[in-house]
Amino acid sequence: MRVRVLMLVLSLALGGLRPARAQQGPPPRDSMMPMVRQRMDQIIRRRLGLTDNQARRLAATTRRFEARRLALFGQEREARAALREHLESGDTTRGPQVAALLDRLLQVQRGRLDLLDQEQKELATFLTPIQRAQFLGLEEQMRSRMEAVRGRPLGPPDPGEGRGGRPRAPRPPDDQPSLLRP
Repeated sequence: MRVRVLMLVLSLALGGLRPARAQQGPPPRDSMMPMVRQRMDQIIRRRLGLTDNQARRLAATTRRFEARRLALFGQEREARAALREHLESGDTTRGPQVAALLDRLLQVQRGRLDLLDQEQKELATFLTPIQRAQFLGLEEQMRSRMEAVRGRPLGPPDPGEGRGGRPRAPRPPDDQPSLLRP
């Protein structure tokens, strides 16, 4: 799954090189990451009009916060899977475990908001408000493109929203609730 996302980012970043890569087979994931990162850094630097110092600081900040963000997404995925397992078992005596998992989900979501707040405060020390807003927009564009390739949203779903912030269409009653989706 991550390889497909990396291939998409690589194909978007490198444009015309995709057909040649397809004939040779995909490069190993580890060898792709530096190229993808470098190309993404170039795009961000150009679109935001960053200085050398701003570009270096942005790269360091995003890498540091990305590791923590991925850890939180992993924790949330685990909690959702455990919650799904408890609810699908039909065992009505699991109320305390379900309550604890719901509390854990809320705790992780608060952690994600705290992380975003911390990241924005750090970005504000070297980016202008306009650059920060443009950076958030670029990040959202990249997420949307990756979601399109994967066929589903990255990270946990928002209960009341579909892709692009649009309200979700009503679902059949037998569909799995969004809280339980991975």
